Amino acid sequence: MTPTLELAAAFHQAVLDETDAHAATLTRLREQAQNGDYAYYVDIASFMAGLPLPADHTAPQWLDGEQATRDRWRTLVTARLHHLHNNQ
Repeated sequence: MTPTLELAAAFHQAVLDETDAHAATLTRLREQAQNGDYAYYVDIASFMAGLPLPADHTAPQWLDGEQATRDRWRTLVTARLHHLHNNQ
């Protein structure tokens, strides 16, 4: 359950552009994914913040390809950010 909560935190931090907090979350996600479980969460958290993947990271095979997946996750963040700014 912890990796899922970390991913939710990464989304929140990406929306608020909290780069230091997001970096700490990515570090924790990498540690939690060392056994291979939830390794794709590192990718998703990076995609949300528009960050490149770590050089030593083995990326999964995304059904629609990495760029389409990256764009989809980043769009969720920007849509939420847009929603927040329009409701202030």
